[in-house]
Amino acid sequence: MKYRHVISAALVSLLPVTVNAETMSSAPVTASTLLQTIFGLIVVLAVILFLGWMLKRSQLFHATHHGQLKVLGAISLGAREKAVLIQVGEQQLLLGVTPQQINTLYTLPEPLSVREIPTKTGDSFADRLKQMMQQRGNS
Repeated sequence: MKYRHVISAALVSLLPVTVNAETMSSAPVTASTLLQTIFGLIVVLAVILFLGWMLKRSQLFHATHHGQLKVLGAISLGAREKAVLIQVGEQQLLLGVTPQQINTLYTLPEPLSVREIPTKTGDSFADRLKQMMQQRGNS
């Protein structure tokens, strides 16, 4: 509603621009177009690298080894230090993780009960987006 003007202006800017055929045949590749293309490629590669770094840092895509190794929880203790609770088979370990090393802080004699966070498997991206838009509209 309030973004209608912005969206219509963006759509108008995407309309094809008529180009005189004479100007296209004179110099199709100039130094400025070449630099523009190279700069665009560098920007796209930087975005891809940044997204890869973000995915690596996120906890969503850490793989388990056939269900035998699970990260049950983690807490940040400093700028680059964490305490991580992992489960290996039936045994649980509390690990101290720093950029230089990983130390076993404690081996739990009996496993802690960890409550599972229920996830909706049927949620699609559209459903989540709609839900977030509704929450944003209500606040």
